[in-house]
Amino acid sequence: MSEIDKLLTDEGAAAEQYDASGTTPDHVEVSRPNLGRPAVVSVRLSTEEHDRLQQAADDAKLPVSTLIRIWALDRLQAEREGSGGTVAERLARLEREVFQRTA
Repeated sequence: MSEIDKLLTDEGAAAEQYDASGTTPDHVEVSRPNLGRPAVVSVRLSTEEHDRLQQAADDAKLPVSTLIRIWALDRLQAEREGSGGTVAERLARLEREVFQRTA
C-alpha cells in the first residue's frame, strides 16, 4: 500500500468515527444513516437524464441518491418476485431465455 493510499484509508476511517456532537448547536441532530451501506455505485448520465432524475427527486422531496436507491431496490424486489418490468420487458426476457435454451 502506498503512502497516499494509507493516508486516505486512515483519514476515511477517522471520518467514519468522527463525533460532531460537540461542534453543532443543541437543536441539530447528527445522523449517519448510510453507515450500514458501505458500497457506492457511480453512474454516468447525460445532462438531460440527470435533470429528469433531479426533477423526480425534487417532486418526491428526496435527494437524488435516495430516489435512485429506492428505485433500484424496488426493481430488485420485483425481479425477485418475478414481476419485474413492463410486459414488453418481461416478454423480451422470456424470449431470450427460450432462445438460449434452444440454441
